[in-house]
Amino acid sequence: MAATTRCPRCGRENDPSFSFCLDCGQSLRIVLERPCPRCGARMPLAFRFCGHCGQAVVEGAPPQGGLTPAPGRLPLPASGPGPGPAAAPGTPATPATAAPPEPAPGTPRLVLVRHDGAPGPSHPLARETTVCGRREGDVLLPEDGSVSPRHASVTLRGGRLWLEDLGSTAGTFLRLRAARALVFGDEIRLGRQLLRLEPLPRPNPAAGDARPWGSPDPGYRARLVQVLEGGGTGEAFPLRPGSTILGREGGDVAFPGDRYVSARHARVDVIGAAVSVSDLGSSNGTFVRVTGPVEISAGDQFLVGMQLLRVEA
Repeated sequence: MAATTRCPRCGRENDPSFSFCLDCGQSLRIVLERPCPRCGARMPLAFRFCGHCGQAVVEGAPPQGGLTPAPGRLPLPASGPGPGPAAAPGTPATPATAAPPEPAPGTPRLVLVRHDGAPGPSHPLARETTVCGRREGDVLLPEDGSVSPRHASVTLRGGRLWLEDLGSTAGTFLRLRAARALVFGDEIRLGRQLLRLEPLPRPNPAAGDARPWGSPDPGYRARLVQVLEGGGTGEAFPLRPGSTILGREGGDVAFPGDRYVSARHARVDVIGAAVSVSDLGSSNGTFVRVTGPVEISAGDQFLVGMQLLRVEA
């Protein structure tokens, strides 16, 4: 008598020619699986996207980690010349690699904010360090050419989160939630504008510097320089002592062609040698480039290339 096939769901012995169990209808065919290249969860070979994290699988790419039958399916036949030994009835299927455990309740996460403001994919910060990049890391942003292969990281240390740029080309920018002190070389992003703070020293007559005859000293000590795509510089905006308003329509420095800049967007204050920047309730926010590890918390937002990510608890 030919060996029967045991149903992995109900245990009924079926004729080996059957494709489905006579009792419960369970498929008796082999379903091959592959591991997700991002999270390692098992998924059917025919799937184009991981059901756990949504990672796209490149068609025709060789599976990493080999193929295994899905849990509850028949084991794969032995490879090599000739048929392998038949599996005894009731032999358990080859165990599949377990999917990553669900993050513990309260684990912070990064949420991608879409251009319309709606929340996008969510990425739990379950590891000590989570890397964001275009080709490498845990949070992949492959469609944005302004994102570097390894762009930025978020590190969970002692219950506190730290954001750090990884030497990216375009930089990582943290959205202001309060006034922020600036130093020369700092860069500010508002709308599509990138502005760099530079010193503007007073003329030194002893060194041969001179103002045009009779012109008063306007008191400028610093300036904002417009940084263009590709690294070139555009206009320069001197900063007088006191407050300078940046916006699209009103204020001292205007960008009328940038619809992402609010009418009154941000304010730069110069008090003595101290310079600071504040957001004025703009729609799209004011961002300062991250130059070293900076602590972040729930509610903070930062730009990786042109992608906006929000920290949620």
